[in-house]
Amino acid sequence: MKHFPLLLAATALGLLALSAPQPATAAPRTITMSITDNIIKGRDKAIVTADHSDYNESTARYTLQGNVKIQFGNRTILTDAAKISTQTLQLWTEGNTKLNEGELCFSGGAVYAELAGNVAWFFGPNCSLERPGLAIHSDNMAYHWDKQTAVFDGHVICIYKGEHRAAAHLEFDLANDEIH
Repeated sequence: MKHFPLLLAATALGLLALSAPQPATAAPRTITMSITDNIIKGRDKAIVTADHSDYNESTARYTLQGNVKIQFGNRTILTDAAKISTQTLQLWTEGNTKLNEGELCFSGGAVYAELAGNVAWFFGPNCSLERPGLAIHSDNMAYHWDKQTAVFDGHVICIYKGEHRAAAHLEFDLANDEIH
């Protein structure tokens, strides 16, 4: 009985610790980047969200970490980490990266893109383009969204219209659904 007050105090402290509010996680931050119409045809801005972001004024570059989402036009890039220059509109990603455009889904381990140049280069051993009825996997690839073409190099496997094709280089014309 003489230890009862100590036991009661310890239990009360334990319950208080369990019921204390946990620190809130920071909400993703949204960054709106103005882009002139003559740089990206007909698109006036990119919407960027990330769990954490830093901006370096001397380099005009954002460093983004965690659940990065970049939307521009009808394209969305999802990645783990990215850097984007507001001056040159160059984008670098690392970690699982996907570029979605309509039913097209491009993915790779890292991406370098020139948003003003309408092209993205995907790197890593598991680059792919998938959409209903089409799957192409390669070591690296480039997507030229203004020309609607994708170029694949390295170990390339293409499954299209029920046929399989392996190659070291393959070009796919998305506008005309043709392999070159």
